[in-house]
Amino acid sequence: MVSVVLLVAVLSGTAVYGFMQAEKYKRGLQYSYRRALSDLGNHVGNIETALEKAPYTNTPTEQNGLAAKLMQESGMAKSALSVLPVGDNSIDNVSRFITQVGDFAMSLSKRTSQGEAITAGEFKTLQSLGAYSKKLSNDMQTVDTDFSDAETFHDSVKETADDFSNFPSLIYDGPFSSSVMNRKPKLTQGKEQVLQGNAENIAADFLGMKQSQLTHTQDNAGTLPVYNFTAENGNITISVTKAGGLVSSMVDSRAVGSSKFGYAEASKKARDFLGSRGIKSMKESYYAIEDNICLINYAYDQDGVICYPDLIKIGVALDSDRIVRFESAGYIMNHNDRNLKAKLTAAQAQEKVSPRLKIIQSRPALIPTDDGSEKLTYEFLCSGINSERVLVYINADTGYEENILIIQQSDRGILTK
Repeated sequence: MVSVVLLVAVLSGTAVYGFMQAEKYKRGLQYSYRRALSDLGNHVGNIETALEKAPYTNTPTEQNGLAAKLMQESGMAKSALSVLPVGDNSIDNVSRFITQVGDFAMSLSKRTSQGEAITAGEFKTLQSLGAYSKKLSNDMQTVDTDFSDAETFHDSVKETADDFSNFPSLIYDGPFSSSVMNRKPKLTQGKEQVLQGNAENIAADFLGMKQSQLTHTQDNAGTLPVYNFTAENGNITISVTKAGGLVSSMVDSRAVGSSKFGYAEASKKARDFLGSRGIKSMKESYYAIEDNICLINYAYDQDGVICYPDLIKIGVALDSDRIVRFESAGYIMNHNDRNLKAKLTAAQAQEKVSPRLKIIQSRPALIPTDDGSEKLTYEFLCSGINSERVLVYINADTGYEENILIIQQSDRGILTK
């Protein structure tokens, strides 16, 4: 009898363990599916952006760079697509579209690498691919993510794929703040170390408070060593560099109520704030409104050249027009006296802009690169094929296209992609 009971207990334990392992495996599988779906959406979005920029490229270097980007993104999109649990042929249309984007990009890369120009017909194909990628990117937002119900997910994906049933076969003939952090802060190099008490006084002055209202917390080391302080029961945090005593960031995390002001009032408040803190020669670039906070980007203006690496961000609460965000790490990391002399004139650089764009205005601009360096360019604000606003950056020394950004403007702000 005892042996029977033990056998039952062992079998029960084994069943429970097996069930737990199965549930663990199921959760892991669903996580993999969700991750793959998220990755697919990101890669398709990147393909859409690259194709949107493609008609405005005008030099083999930039065209080849975009072709390489398309090949990379389409390859990763295919990998993500292969993970999703769709066993039949329902996603063949989507897979074929992604494959054709990669194949077409490869053919363009080969031709542009040999110095050949992209033809008018190929630009037309790029526009067609762009329209389909936009549709796919939008459809990806509606795909059901409940992988526990295989039938619901399958139907959701199939509905997206059906939109690509008429996609034509192809014949192959062939946007700044994340790049502003260099390894060593230039503005604090050679500056004396400030004592904690002095840094606390600097923070209090910046906030318009008494030093006794601040509390010293854990400091940060790393690339930009800072003293950290809090105020108002932890609602406000502020950081001051240990070298030079510069305020690198401030966040007021109190809840922001309904908007009583708009962008115009926020812009004036931010400009006045910069001036009151002795920060000069800053030029407003882009802004965004989110959660009733208007976040405005400012870049340093050196003798008419806008220096995007020297970035300061200011957030203004639209319920009370108080400053609730301040971020100057980009400015501290990159600001220095530069020799900004261009070899090309603006007229010479303008000749390198795609004829498909109508130039509205231009100005010299220093832009950051992915490797942490800087390049002097001419920034051309243009009107595109569908009246969208496009920024083209032409190297002021070589005449090469360095970057192309599509402006997104709404009542929520002016951003780029």
